[in-house]
Amino acid sequence: MDDLVKSLEGSFHVTKEPNSTACPHPRFSQFKQKRSNSDQESRRKRLLEVQKSNRLDYLNLVRKLADGDWTGDGEDTKDNEEEEESMDVQQVKLKKPGRFYRDQLMMSEWLVEVPQDFREEWLTVLCPVAKRCLVIASRGKTQVYTKSGYCMNKFPSNLPGGHFKTFHSHGTILDCLYDESARTFYVLDLMCWNGHPVYDSETEFRFFWLHEKFKEFTSLQQISKNNPYKFMPLPSFQCEETSLIGALEGATFEIDGLLFYHKRSHYTFGSTPLVVWLKPYMVPEILGIPVPDSQMKSMPAGYTNYAEHMRYVEKMREDRKLKTNKSSNQKTSKKKTNPVQKGKLNNVEMEDEEHVEGGEGEEGEDLGQETMEGNHLDIENEDVKKHNEEDVMGENNGDVSDPSNPI
Repeated sequence: MDDLVKSLEGSFHVTKEPNSTACPHPRFSQFKQKRSNSDQESRRKRLLEVQKSNRLDYLNLVRKLADGDWTGDGEDTKDNEEEEESMDVQQVKLKKPGRFYRDQLMMSEWLVEVPQDFREEWLTVLCPVAKRCLVIASRGKTQVYTKSGYCMNKFPSNLPGGHFKTFHSHGTILDCLYDESARTFYVLDLMCWNGHPVYDSETEFRFFWLHEKFKEFTSLQQISKNNPYKFMPLPSFQCEETSLIGALEGATFEIDGLLFYHKRSHYTFGSTPLVVWLKPYMVPEILGIPVPDSQMKSMPAGYTNYAEHMRYVEKMREDRKLKTNKSSNQKTSKKKTNPVQKGKLNNVEMEDEEHVEGGEGEEGEDLGQETMEGNHLDIENEDVKKHNEEDVMGENNGDVSDPSNPI
């Protein structure tokens, strides 16, 4: 029986996405499975072939994102959901983007297998502790969306199309990490610049073009009346030991983790094995590269290896879940026992819910305090609560307090 339990523990997954970053690292179970056609390396090779024949209308996608016009998109979204539901986990298929700004970002998987061409065909980006978001500049304003598609903020910027002076410019779309304390958007990737989509361009070109454009628009890196937040492109490095050591030692911010991009990958939607992730304290164990002590602050106390640490993480998640359920049950019982003061009790419940939802969730984030500052914020209170409920328990928020969930 014990052998059967261990077997199921290492091989059974609820999610349809292999090596999803919403789950613990696959190696943590330390159950050695035979290689199959669903392993990470073979899926990488098949995806590189599949993306060559991809025929998604990126110009139409940019128009929808820029104009907010999703008319006639319902049938395509329904068909996409049906396809994904019937898709076998071993089948490699490029996902379509979501609707209403949802699921528009390219997400990572855990680095399970170090690729054979790691040094030659991969680039790495050091990610600060920040919130992942989608930035769209169009029609004279700049809007910021969470991965779930909720608008976090609106403000002017010097991005093409992001200010009333550039109203007639075409849209710009960026994949960013937002650091509220520094009022800075760290730009991970570029999907469209001034109406020119580069979704189907290789990573190496997208990174090159991103830095070239920021050399032309130097005002983006300074805070001003027309640009109330800084936009800073994150540099990329070759995946060689000397380059990685130099990057880790020279980092000027606390590193949340390292993203590794395949040079030939297009910008796709959802998680992909062509973009993988490691926490700083995992780098010596997986890659054999030393990490400076200053960047090991996120390592949990008593960390020894993957397996032991992830057992601790899972226990903490279960404890938080039980605590949340207990709190909800107590509020429900209070509501039933005192119906006379229903109106007053509801106000108390709303405050309690905000405290629970805004506190440390699966990602360990205080999303109740994460909404950005700005005079143009247009989110209603109900939308904020709904956004908090989804994103606190969502995946890949890039928060350092829960090391099992990367960007």
